[in-house]
Amino acid sequence: MFNSVRIPLSFLLIGICWALFSNPIITFFYRHLAPTEQDSYRSLNDLVFVIIISYVLYVKIKRQQHKLTKSEEEYRQLFESNPNPLWIYNEKLRFVKVNNAAVEKYGYSRKKFLKMNIDDIHIAVEPEILADGLIKNPADSRLAGIREHLKATGGTFIVSIVSYPVLFNNQQCNLVMATDITELIEKERKLEDAYQKIKVSNETLMQIAWSNSHELRKPLCSILSLVALLKEASDEEREEFLRLLEISSTELDQVLRQNNEKVDEMEMVDSF
Repeated sequence: MFNSVRIPLSFLLIGICWALFSNPIITFFYRHLAPTEQDSYRSLNDLVFVIIISYVLYVKIKRQQHKLTKSEEEYRQLFESNPNPLWIYNEKLRFVKVNNAAVEKYGYSRKKFLKMNIDDIHIAVEPEILADGLIKNPADSRLAGIREHLKATGGTFIVSIVSYPVLFNNQQCNLVMATDITELIEKERKLEDAYQKIKVSNETLMQIAWSNSHELRKPLCSILSLVALLKEASDEEREEFLRLLEISSTELDQVLRQNNEKVDEMEMVDSF
């Protein structure tokens, strides 16, 4: 606030001092001259004051213009040299400026970009939804999200975008930075697949362990008991024991087959 009024206030004080003291000083030093000659010196005094003020204002304005030009050039360089695609679009969703990274990443020429709007590069997002989102959140200083974008070649990739409202060429616009996260998303997908495979394998191993401790134990114990009984059984008992031994053996075989099938399924999941 102070910087904006410092220069006008300084000129105001100088002008007041000049107006209050210059005429009395001229009158004092040139009192031996005729009034008309004194008036000539007063006019010359006013002319000198105007020339000095004009020159000082010219210097100040030139300095401000130089600072402004330098600042604009720095921002332009930051925009153009940014490694991430950047663009500015207006309220009609049309591109008004794109940087070199956007041209290189998307494959559209700068001239082609400026004839497009942001709906032309978005995929899986309805234009109405995108437009409504921008209209419903005018007070939000930052809009962010993940989008799938389209290249000039027809290929697609996933980007994380951040958008900020800016004033560009005296119109309300939005500045957008897009970061390609396709590789990151693919890595996350692979990690999720690996996690699911490990989860399935663990569940299968737990089922096999439970089967070994419960389902497999029953026919195995029966077989061991029947074998011990067969050693001392009579002919009539032996026939019954053999029948029971066959049943227990069949149950044991079924349990082993089921466990083997689970192991095969687990190996097939791991191979994908």
